[in-house]
Amino acid sequence: MKPVKRPYELRQLLVCTNLRDPSTGKSSCGQNGAQPILEYLKKTVKERGLKGKVIVTKSGCLDICPDHGCIVGFQPEAEFFHAECTSEEADALLTRLTAGL
Repeated sequence: MKPVKRPYELRQLLVCTNLRDPSTGKSSCGQNGAQPILEYLKKTVKERGLKGKVIVTKSGCLDICPDHGCIVGFQPEAEFFHAECTSEEADALLTRLTAGL
């Protein structure tokens, strides 16, 4: 295996979209509106001309399961946030992630 270097500074937003079986009685991000926030973030990254600097990726369970909202992680910062699935919070997360780009 050979490592590959990135030709640019890349930041990644991980949005948990895990769907847990409702019979477990435990909430999951996929049931709490993660898909719309994922789509909004992807659209907004493109609109702001951040493609190539920020990548928005859906992820499986990040083992931080909120009762409402979803978990969004920043890489390479390794920071995680509990976000309400609103465009306002998505904008705030994106602004925080792209500060200094």
